[in-house]
Amino acid sequence: MATTILPPAETGLRVRTFASLGTGLVCAGAAIIGYLTVALRAQVDPLADPVSDDAFYREGEVLFVTAILLVLFGGLLIAAAATQAGMRPSRSTTVLFGSWGAGLSLVAVFQGNQNAADPTWHGELHRFGGAVFLSCLPLACWTLARTLSAQEKWVAVSRRLGRLAAISVVTAAAFGLAQVVPALPEGLLERIALIAELAVLLAVASAARKAAR
Repeated sequence: MATTILPPAETGLRVRTFASLGTGLVCAGAAIIGYLTVALRAQVDPLADPVSDDAFYREGEVLFVTAILLVLFGGLLIAAAATQAGMRPSRSTTVLFGSWGAGLSLVAVFQGNQNAADPTWHGELHRFGGAVFLSCLPLACWTLARTLSAQEKWVAVSRRLGRLAAISVVTAAAFGLAQVVPALPEGLLERIALIAELAVLLAVASAARKAAR
């Protein structure tokens, strides 16, 4: 069995710091979304309404944008930790992850449609950004898993990421289907898709931390 070569001490510390800080930011963003889901449940139905509808009520707009930015910056730190730990991404992985970040940025900058029957240009940009980030992260994870599968020390990580990518693709597709099938619980399916994406980011962070020990 090949011996896993760990990063130098200073690089290992940087990896652990980036991975831990990224994990904290991503979890903080998720916690804010969870708080809004509970606090605004009388106005925003968690089963039927999308998460971005939280931005239309009380302090929801500021907290919603804050949550998105926390996840974005957390994801960037996790990606940096993974690269430093030796999980070198392919060009396709880099492009897909960059698209994920761009999609999240659109969601943060442009407010969603307040009425689905009366779409606005900023609302459609918001929807486009949501489609991009929900689809690109699972694909980035899948391409990363394929790259890692060629290296013996990353085989177990590759398999784990491949499974999570498959789950995330399915949940994102289910949410996409809810956009055209009104009978489906759009809000619930979106929240499940977001949880799946959270799991992807945390799995990458965990793998990077273990490699840097």
